[in-house]
Amino acid sequence: MPLSRELFKEELEKGIPVFMGDRESVVYAPLESDERAAVEKVFKYGLNQIRRISPKIAGDIEPQLSIALKVAGIFKEMLPEKKSYTFPSQTGTLGVAWLFPQAIKYKTTVPTSYNTNSWDISLTAGVKAYLFGDGTNYYRTCSDTGAHSAILVFNNGIIEIGSTPKIEQFRLISEGFTKYGIYTVAPIVEERIEENRLIYQYPTPLGAVPIFYDKGIMWSVMPKVTGTSTIKLLGLVFYEHDFAADLKWVS
Repeated sequence: MPLSRELFKEELEKGIPVFMGDRESVVYAPLESDERAAVEKVFKYGLNQIRRISPKIAGDIEPQLSIALKVAGIFKEMLPEKKSYTFPSQTGTLGVAWLFPQAIKYKTTVPTSYNTNSWDISLTAGVKAYLFGDGTNYYRTCSDTGAHSAILVFNNGIIEIGSTPKIEQFRLISEGFTKYGIYTVAPIVEERIEENRLIYQYPTPLGAVPIFYDKGIMWSVMPKVTGTSTIKLLGLVFYEHDFAADLKWVS
């Protein structure tokens, strides 16, 4: 099993860390060429869409294709039944898609502050809220037989849409790795990332964040004002076909 720091050494040298908690080593195998093409196709069509809205955000995401391919390889090797990536996914294969609300809150009981089937989070000034986790329970991706999933949140991939951003403090920990305290944003986060668009980008100084089904994370925030925020996470979800075999709605 390769060491995590060695697997993502190239990305770190480029200034893009990857938060792996206490996962010092991982199971991993590079994707076959057709699998790589499937992941690249999904990555590139989403990147092109982002570029139309925010070239600056697209510029942050574009160098992270290599991380996506490596996380895809980790997830594939973790699964009890070996399958290959296709796009679109088919019975007996693995799929990849850009993150959507039902991929994060895939059941109503999943620990997160996100509203079900929504990118909206209800915030109260001075009260912790959670992108992942709930303060007691760590967030894990789906572990259902035949419907496992994994998530990758890209570095600098937390985007708030709408009015003035409401968050200044963050904390990211994982099961077995709770030593890190908070990080904060620079005061000028209130300035829009693109002119004439209500788009705000939060930094993620701990890097891109892969999330798997065997060990959870807790990503908390401290709102400075009360209200509902639309906070979209730019990233990918990798999954066994049955996780998203049809249009997905959580109820």
